[in-house]
Amino acid sequence: MTPTIDHDAFGRRCREFLDAHADGLGDAAEDPVELPDTIPIFDSPERSVEEQQLKRARAWQRALFDEGLAWITGPRDYGGAELDQRSQEIFDETCKLYRLPKLNTLFVTLHIILPGLLAAASEELKLKLVPAILRGDIIACQLFSEPGAGSDLSAVSTRAVRDGGEWVVTGQKVWTTGGHYSDIGLLLARTGDDAVPHRRLTMFVADMHDPAIEVRPLREMSGGAHFNEVFIDALRIPDSHRVGDVNKGWGVAMATLGGERKAVGNSSEDPNWVVVQRLVDLAAVAARKGQLPAAILDAVLDCYVLGATVEHTAANLLAAERRGNLAGPEMSILKLLRNRLLRNCINTASHILGMNMLADTGEWGTFAWGRASTLAPGLRIGGGTDEIQRNVIGERLLGLPRDR
Repeated sequence: MTPTIDHDAFGRRCREFLDAHADGLGDAAEDPVELPDTIPIFDSPERSVEEQQLKRARAWQRALFDEGLAWITGPRDYGGAELDQRSQEIFDETCKLYRLPKLNTLFVTLHIILPGLLAAASEELKLKLVPAILRGDIIACQLFSEPGAGSDLSAVSTRAVRDGGEWVVTGQKVWTTGGHYSDIGLLLARTGDDAVPHRRLTMFVADMHDPAIEVRPLREMSGGAHFNEVFIDALRIPDSHRVGDVNKGWGVAMATLGGERKAVGNSSEDPNWVVVQRLVDLAAVAARKGQLPAAILDAVLDCYVLGATVEHTAANLLAAERRGNLAGPEMSILKLLRNRLLRNCINTASHILGMNMLADTGEWGTFAWGRASTLAPGLRIGGGTDEIQRNVIGERLLGLPRDR
């Protein structure tokens, strides 16, 4: 018999935890100039700043785990609390009243790698990794894309050769988010030859601290180094760290990518609505100076309406999932809409700021929007390009012929 959950008591427990570990939001500043001068697309900070963010994120995740809040609905064997979905909703709603640590450094680990492991890893491997991941003790990255295999993962050339109870892996990966601070990597490798490329791929968990792995930063036009290239030279992986069956890695990869598009399209940490709010703040400053033409005001309002529409759509998809109707390809629609919203917001900001957007003039909002314009293209690539999203929509929702 399922025990009855006292949701009122659970809500009090959530508030007590957040009071002890987070700051309340307080009253919003009336003057937009007093608001933070940041546009939270995704962070690509200097490595020293990133190290501090990671330290705080790990501490927060550890506190969540120790309180039984890291995976409220998950099985106890994996570190979950085995509570109902309403308990998760109560915690999520309560969190909105607090200023929480930035968890961008844990995004790939919790929203992409963890679902992939839960879906396909052996029970032994899940018991070993999942609780440690939920506690923030293990950080993970995704070792999929290669210089010659980006959107087309069936073309990966990194090869794994079996040697007794181990696999010897050699190859190169690229665009690896957080590879420089990760402990493990979910690695897709070729384990045979076949006329159909995706039939001979296998998924593994690689030790990112192994000396056979070299991680090099990729400097971006924003000045940060969020991504990396990874060189793998005769890395030995025990067969116990294989995820899924041999030569069945394609299915694991597709399940993981589905989780990635879902995470990118429907994350509680998604920054797009905050971007809309920052645009409204910027427009308010321009209006006070008499520098907001009617046409630009219309563009700001269009962004606001699109932002509200996107958030309403996301809420509907999330509500459907909570009723048991799991969204899959529908998330590609949401990702496309959010990409459009972000692009429109940045374009509108550029009309408000003009040439000031290109340099840090010291004026509120100028540097933040200029930096956002250099970071935004990455969101159109991460989680699958716009073209890939359109293929998913056309083939899996509309029933159109497969792209050739």
